[in-house]
Amino acid sequence: MANHTVILRPLRLLSGLLLLASQSLFAQPGNRPAPFPVALQPAEAEYRVVVNGIPLGLNATIRLTQEDQDYRLHFRIENRLFQHEEVATFRWHDCTARPHHYRHASAGFGLRREGEIVFDWQDREAQGSKAIYPLVDEALDALSVAMVARCNMAKGDAEFSYPVAEPDGMAHYQYRSLGVENLETPAGDWNAASIERDYPERGKRSRFWAARELDYFMVRMDHQENLFVRGRIELTSFRYLTVPP
Repeated sequence: MANHTVILRPLRLLSGLLLLASQSLFAQPGNRPAPFPVALQPAEAEYRVVVNGIPLGLNATIRLTQEDQDYRLHFRIENRLFQHEEVATFRWHDCTARPHHYRHASAGFGLRREGEIVFDWQDREAQGSKAIYPLVDEALDALSVAMVARCNMAKGDAEFSYPVAEPDGMAHYQYRSLGVENLETPAGDWNAASIERDYPERGKRSRFWAARELDYFMVRMDHQENLFVRGRIELTSFRYLTVPP
């Protein structure tokens, strides 16, 4: 049961921060990264999962695809005992995301959890699987929030937050930048920006690293649920699905 808890919660957090970065506040003169690209580049990344220092044989995949102005972001993690999946579709324009639909589902260890949201922008209503409630301006879902955050960080913001629609109601995600460092992963060494998500719960922490070399695609996440349970997810491979311009 402890393994299920630490896997499910960190991965929900991860998918909401897939590609986050901190950028120009910490860039040195003469080594300032280029602005974030206008278009999102379709890509696929694979990760391994470690809990309390123990590899669990879990493989995670993040896949971003595009059709015209609409994007599909797919996050999946699985082994023979556990499976977790999240999918979001959204319209992208000028560093803003307009969500259409979001869903998540987990199964394993004798448990099953799922939820979804349909975004009705005409009637400004979020039709969640657990609640129906008004949509606020600039509301995002737990995956598309990552795309907007990439742009936000490209501006050099030290702190940022977003209204996020969840299946049971609106939430508020708050982050702060931690700087830039050299980071080693199974997929290689990276010049990585780091951010942390703030929580009201004492002892709960999430930290994320995103590689400048990959347009701030996430290369590692550490999550501490409490003093006894810690999880890590780190990059093992990365590829663009189309040739970058």
